Amino acid sequence: MAFSLTIPDAVPVIRDAFQRNSHMKQKFVLALLSVVLVICLSGCCRPEIIGSVPNTLRPQETNNWCWAATTQMLAEYMGLSITQCALANHRFNKTNCCNEETSGTPCPKTNDCNTPGWVDLDFAGAKSSESGSALSWDSVKSQIYCAKKPMGYAYGTPGVVGHVVVIKGYVSVGNTKYVVLNDPWSPCQGAERLLEYSSYADPPGTATHWNSWYDIAKK
Repeated sequence: MAFSLTIPDAVPVIRDAFQRNSHMKQKFVLALLSVVLVICLSGCCRPEIIGSVPNTLRPQETNNWCWAATTQMLAEYMGLSITQCALANHRFNKTNCCNEETSGTPCPKTNDCNTPGWVDLDFAGAKSSESGSALSWDSVKSQIYCAKKPMGYAYGTPGVVGHVVVIKGYVSVGNTKYVVLNDPWSPCQGAERLLEYSSYADPPGTATHWNSWYDIAKK
């Protein structure tokens, strides 16, 4: 028996199909908006004029261990436990770097290991990205405020002197931009201090920007 659909019979069928299509479109739009919202919440971070991460100051334990103290501070922020003297033992292939220079005084450590070095996040169980040039102001703010991560910063004059510190925050005061440092100098004391962003990007005098460590994470 042939089936025929008269125009009056077709109207509700078409209407139902249209309504189903509209409902599908509404669901698709809602799903798309949800995805956009998630992306925006995770990627549309807008740093404030001030930002910082909680990073414990660790003074360097010899005159030349700024690199070890900075490694320790960055690693500890990632939940990794490492000592400066363990870093020195590893770097200099020694076993006595945890010895005290003066018996009964934990700091400073032995002068036998009082030697310059370099940040060693790999040995501490961490990884990072590195840049031989300064990060932009917006990138620094993004690291601190959005990624919630401190940075390492090395600068100095080749063949003369160098220093390594932790950048743990930033602030804008009027038209001046500052980074907030955990500076391991002086030995057994250390200090929190402000450094103008312009001096981070282009250190004064004969010093130059050597390296920035960022996107620090556990391996």
